[in-house]
Amino acid sequence: MSEQRESKKSHGYHDILRSIDDFFTNTYQQLHDHPLFLAPIPVRISEDQEHWIAEAELPGIDKRQIQLDIYRQSIRIQINNEEHTEYADDTKGIRKRQSQTQIRQRTIPVPFYIDEKSVKASYKNGLLRIKIPTKRKPISIDS
Repeated sequence: MSEQRESKKSHGYHDILRSIDDFFTNTYQQLHDHPLFLAPIPVRISEDQEHWIAEAELPGIDKRQIQLDIYRQSIRIQINNEEHTEYADDTKGIRKRQSQTQIRQRTIPVPFYIDEKSVKASYKNGLLRIKIPTKRKPISIDS
């Protein structure tokens, strides 16, 4: 009787461990494509005398997938990627359609207020370039 009880306890622990493992495996599979776990959009910031410039590398992205939003002191770059797949097996009468939308975004702070009418953006060869005229003036410091 004692051996049977030990066997049930041992088997019960294995069930618990298996359910924990299944939980984390299923959770990982569901979160794998979540935007929090995607690589960030790489952005380089530079300035010259007249412009603040942000360049985002977006290889393989079509211009129609890009959405830019201008806020008071930031710019949001959003990439919408829609994927549609269809599987058909006429011999078995099976048809399966699947759609998936993936959104990546990055918000870039700008060190001054943005006049949205003056913002210029271009996209060529996978490089998004955003130019904003700067209205900052250097302040001299007296000694």
